[in-house]
Amino acid sequence: MSDGVLDRPEATGFERPTAWRLARSLVTHVVVFLGVLVFGPIATVLSPFTGGQIVFWLGVIWSRINLVTAGVRLEVEGVEKVRKGEAQIIVANHGSNFDIYAMIPALKGHYYRFIAKKEILYLPIFGWALWAGGFPFVDRGHSAKAQATLRKVQAKIRRTGMSILAFPEGTRNTRPGLLPFKKGAFILAIDLGVPLVPVAIHGAKGSQGRHGFLVTPGTIRVEFLDPIPTKGLTYDDRDALIARTRGAIEAALGDEIRRGVS
Repeated sequence: MSDGVLDRPEATGFERPTAWRLARSLVTHVVVFLGVLVFGPIATVLSPFTGGQIVFWLGVIWSRINLVTAGVRLEVEGVEKVRKGEAQIIVANHGSNFDIYAMIPALKGHYYRFIAKKEILYLPIFGWALWAGGFPFVDRGHSAKAQATLRKVQAKIRRTGMSILAFPEGTRNTRPGLLPFKKGAFILAIDLGVPLVPVAIHGAKGSQGRHGFLVTPGTIRVEFLDPIPTKGLTYDDRDALIARTRGAIEAALGDEIRRGVS
């Protein structure tokens, strides 16, 4: 008779994909897909009448449904550091689709847009909804086009006070540690002279990795760190700003980076 020790993940070094976990993972993926099918067309059609905000109104519902289905609890700390009505550049680590499901509810009530890579625009329904909602798409393979997009984003931020959320790793990270940070969001913050808010997302990669099908119940904690001022900085300060921001996120994540769960 087993004493249960061998059934624990820590006894074997990995978590066995039990029938219940497989079933829950399948249901989670179906729910995510159905949410896009249901909410995406509504957001696309109604975005012109809501200034694109319906993407976030429905996005909060969609994200919470996804988290509940996956058995993931969301905790948010320090969101008051993102001041409503003031433009800020928010940057976070990125290792999982669950980063999105966590950040949308965490920033509920704030006026912001994601910076998305151009490839997302071509995703049926999901990409169309983001386009209708006024999300900027950056062509990372074409520097001139990317810079032109960022100039348009700058103009909109100055005009509306909109904040920007970016994942400077550029893609979901499958390895322990952080990927090199892309410079666009930091140059944007410097050019605008607006605060940069680092965010440490804890536990999302443990809930589902980039290429993983299986989802794992648990807790995702979104921790907003102290804003970093950029007034007075110049283009030559960009690398130092990236290093400071990266250091703040790494310090907040701590040992989670080595264990590959954030």
